[in-house]
Amino acid sequence: MEVVILTGFGSLKTAVDAIRLGAADYLLKPFNVAEIISVINRILAKKKQRDQLTDFLNELGNMVGHESTIDEVRHSLTNKPAMVDFLKKFFNQVMEPGASIHSGNHLEFVRVLSETLENKDPFTHGHSSRVNYYSNLLAQKLNLSQTELRDLQVGAYLHDIGKLGVDTKIIYKEGAFTRQELLLMRRHPEIGVDLVTPIGLSQNVVSIIRHHHEFYNGTGYPDGLKGDAIPMLTRIVSTSESFDAMVTDRPYRKALPLKEIVDELKRFANVQFDPYLVQLLLEIIEEKGEDILPKRFQPSRSMTA
Repeated sequence: MEVVILTGFGSLKTAVDAIRLGAADYLLKPFNVAEIISVINRILAKKKQRDQLTDFLNELGNMVGHESTIDEVRHSLTNKPAMVDFLKKFFNQVMEPGASIHSGNHLEFVRVLSETLENKDPFTHGHSSRVNYYSNLLAQKLNLSQTELRDLQVGAYLHDIGKLGVDTKIIYKEGAFTRQELLLMRRHPEIGVDLVTPIGLSQNVVSIIRHHHEFYNGTGYPDGLKGDAIPMLTRIVSTSESFDAMVTDRPYRKALPLKEIVDELKRFANVQFDPYLVQLLLEIIEEKGEDILPKRFQPSRSMTA
């Protein structure tokens, strides 16, 4: 059910809080019937798009299947032109070269896409949105172009799209992976690239999807890239994703205290993370303190059993 906030006690804070809590829109009193109708029509149009996307993702997930090989995924997409056209329709709107980074339609599709992928598990819900948020905090300290900022946001939302091809029992498993499970999990960057390649996304976005698990010292996967060979936007998303993993509850452990997170970032600078990005992230943590932590209630595993 979609929710619209109607209030006579409006302020910027209440508006922001309403949107953060999931309200579809926010209107101040006094309002008129035309405003209400306009809001309802807009919400219904978005809901229809979400429903279409959910059905599409279910079909895509069934097509990929966690038993499929990379070549089978690629073959399936080649023989499903309608599915590729469906994706192109949305991405052409999102990636329009002249679009403003803050335009109303910007990233709506990729945001809904990532949320739909994450809805099955409370421990991953909102992950891509938070990765996007942390990535943009880092981007504010770098001299990125408008095109790079747009690519960064799209890549942050889509970095885990390849998990459509991984069994959810593995993704949400409590405890350590077996060797076979780890190998299956490590396929998701390559599956993700195969899913988006027919759409014609920018090389920056494709790199984020394929290389967000590369380590700065070259020990990551799937290609063992090292240092500056990992594109900057990819390094930003990789750092942001790991930071989100530390600040949120996971099936295998609770969220880490901020002090411990700072120690981990310092420890893995030059190992997993670009040391310059670690320095910037530590500056952001110093500036924001506890405010950088996600506000969402993180359910315990017992509550979701």
